[in-house]
Order: sequence, then structure tokens, then C-alpha cells
Amino acid sequence: MKIHVYATLKDFFSPEFELTAVAHNTDELKHRLLEINGQARQLLDSCRFAVEEGFIDNHYKLKENDTVIIIPPASGG
Repeated sequence: MKIHVYATLKDFFSPEFELTAVAHNTDELKHRLLEINGQARQLLDSCRFAVEEGFIDNHYKLKENDTVIIIPPASGG
């Protein structure tokens, strides 16, 4: 599955990368990402996940050919 991260998540992961480990939902995906970089835990807990231009929740069944976009919370003016 392809992963795209934005903003401060780039401090923890490459902007775009392939995840070969199996993840069936967002909780499993977070677990796999924490195996790569456990320091991202607090940030990942507040991120939104999207597939195909739509936000998803933990009930969405991820597929190995999905492109998942992970968006951290935004702030600013």
C-alpha cells in the first residue's frame, strides 16, 4: 500500500513510501507506522486518514493497493 504524509509527519516518515506490512484498518496501519517510527505516536493519534479523496474511519477495510493519505491537524492563521 502506498502512504503519503504531510506537514509535520514528514519529520517522522518519508513524504511518500510503500508499506509492505499488512494493515486491514487504520488502527493496524498506525501500529505498522509506529513499528517504523515509534516517536510519531502522539501525532498519529490526532491524524485523519483518507483513501480516494475521502476521509476514512477504522471501519474502512484497507486494501493492499490503496493509496492512504495521512493528514495531521492543522493550525495557523
